[in-house]
Amino acid sequence: MAFHVLEQLSRLQDGYKKSFNIEGHKLLLIHENGHSYLIEDRCPHKDLPLSTGTVTPDGKLRCSAHGIAFELNSGKATGPMGDVLDCLTRFDLVYEGSTVGVEL
Repeated sequence: MAFHVLEQLSRLQDGYKKSFNIEGHKLLLIHENGHSYLIEDRCPHKDLPLSTGTVTPDGKLRCSAHGIAFELNSGKATGPMGDVLDCLTRFDLVYEGSTVGVEL
């Protein structure tokens, strides 16, 4: 596995959202409510990018295509689709010095 720097820690503020394409993995880094999350930039409903979605004040990522919301903490869909959709694919963040990244 190789370490890939995603961002400087000083740039991670609430509302931060940026997509990356690393080694064929489409990733989405989100910082909200003091926490950072790294997920696959793909809605499990229709495989559309979640980077076009919005983060709600209660910490959910809402897909722009069909409005399905996913809890950032767990990756689980909420609402009527919650029991039938797969959770978001999450990746562990690695903190190195003044940066955050991922090992792939």
